[in-house]
Amino acid sequence: MRRVLLSGVLLAAAAAFVFLAAGASKQSGAGTYRIEFDNAFGLVAGADLKVSGVPAGTIAAINLDPRTLHAVVTVQVTKPGFGQFHSDANCESRPESLIGEYYVDCNPGTSGRVLKAGSTIPVTDTQSTIPADLLQNIMRLPYRQRFEIIVNELGAAAAARGGDLQAALQRAVPALTETDALLNLLANDSTTLQNLTRDSNSVITALANNSKNVNRFITEADRTAVATATQQANLRGSLARLPGLLEQLRPTLAQLSTTLTANQPVLLNLNQSAGQLNRLFTDLPAFSRSARPAIKSLGQASVTGKVAVTAAQPTVRDLNAFAKPTPELAGNLAIVLQDLDTQSRAVEPDPRSPGGKGFSGLQALLWYVFNQTLAVNAYGPEGHMLAVDAFFDPKCSPYATPASIALMLKQYGSSYRQCYSWLGPNQPGVNETDPSNPGAPVPDPGGAPPGKPGPRTSASRLTAAEIQAAQTTAASRPKTTKTAQTPKSSSAGSSSTSSTTTTSASTSSAPATPTVPGAPPVNLKASVGQILAGTVGGGTGTSSPGASSSPNSASPGQAQQLLNYLLAP
Repeated sequence: MRRVLLSGVLLAAAAAFVFLAAGASKQSGAGTYRIEFDNAFGLVAGADLKVSGVPAGTIAAINLDPRTLHAVVTVQVTKPGFGQFHSDANCESRPESLIGEYYVDCNPGTSGRVLKAGSTIPVTDTQSTIPADLLQNIMRLPYRQRFEIIVNELGAAAAARGGDLQAALQRAVPALTETDALLNLLANDSTTLQNLTRDSNSVITALANNSKNVNRFITEADRTAVATATQQANLRGSLARLPGLLEQLRPTLAQLSTTLTANQPVLLNLNQSAGQLNRLFTDLPAFSRSARPAIKSLGQASVTGKVAVTAAQPTVRDLNAFAKPTPELAGNLAIVLQDLDTQSRAVEPDPRSPGGKGFSGLQALLWYVFNQTLAVNAYGPEGHMLAVDAFFDPKCSPYATPASIALMLKQYGSSYRQCYSWLGPNQPGVNETDPSNPGAPVPDPGGAPPGKPGPRTSASRLTAAEIQAAQTTAASRPKTTKTAQTPKSSSAGSSSTSSTTTTSASTSSAPATPTVPGAPPVNLKASVGQILAGTVGGGTGTSSPGASSSPNSASPGQAQQLLNYLLAP
């Protein structure tokens, strides 16, 4: 792990060095520059020019500007390792030592426009250092008296020019400017200083608690320094060969930069998915532990399943043999289904179809189902209405009238009340007076659903003459056989929905079915011929049960018996 970290640090240092070297090679500040000073005391031609404390050239000449009376120091930059001068660059004169020569020290700046060779750094961006020996000379006579005169005269001259005096002092004493800048930095970074004080306390406490490790670090650092001192020649050779190595690394680092740029979206996506990946890796062990019983059960089931799969091999073999020719059948079925679902095969154009081309076979089938549903179950203002209802019962099939209701009650008793569509205890026209005909008699006074008492009414039943007339009317209809009971729903009142009942016909080729006494046997062939002849020929003859009919006509009773036979289960 340490080797990996050390390699990463070395690679980062090499990349930074290459970047700095490339930047230095592209941006060069070599050339001649002019620097204006208020005072060029101690500066001579040939003295050093330093940039941020590093020698970068020499002073070429020192002149006086007759217009501004400023000292103009011309410097020659021969070692532009710092880059280039910017418009915020500043310079000052400094002594080499207490008794040494003076030199010019500059800060190249970092912002603003770049100064080309031959540019001038103005006096507002320069400062002159006052030597310590000159300050000491002031305290000796006659310089002390002269200085007193100068101060007095300066006080009189600067009595109303405080701002100018302040600017002069700031330019004359660089320490004041530096101190002011330092105080501003400290004021702006007060929060950082507070955090530094708090964190430094934590760091010092941690160092105190790990004094052994600190001592060990100092000891190892001393050993490292000693070992490094013995390898000065090798280090010097390594540093001498480092520029060539960096020159060879430039293409590789350029490719590495391109790779990093190309992989940046991948790294961004990976960073966004880091939370989900972390949750996955966190939940995966628990999921694995929870899945362990299921995997064990699956292993146990596979033991039994292996036997079942082995036993099923003959069946699978037979299914495989059956499935081999199936593709042809499936292909033919696909052709048929596609043909049924193609509008180009429509019988005729229909404006109701999609595009008006006509309905395909499948669409026509679905359209028929839809229309048939609407035909028997319509939707109106009151909701869904069942338009067609079929029931098979000898009591409930005929049309109902007040007289027929009274007759059926006399014939079948209270069981006939199951034919009523009871919507409540009161049935106008059935068990109480019809509001539309108050004078009509009630056919079933006191009638009610099975098991419930009916309403009290003073209306009387039908008269004997009315019942006799109803019997005469009913006798003119053929009697039918009784079939199985169906849902107890039929109409009651003046009329009801007609339905069919089941009869049978006896012919020479079909077995005869039981008939109601008094009803003649039905000849199916003759009845069909008579119905067709009557329908096609327009016959309208009627006959009573047992009476013969002409070959070209069919009675309603025979038609009813034929329909009953055809609809019989």
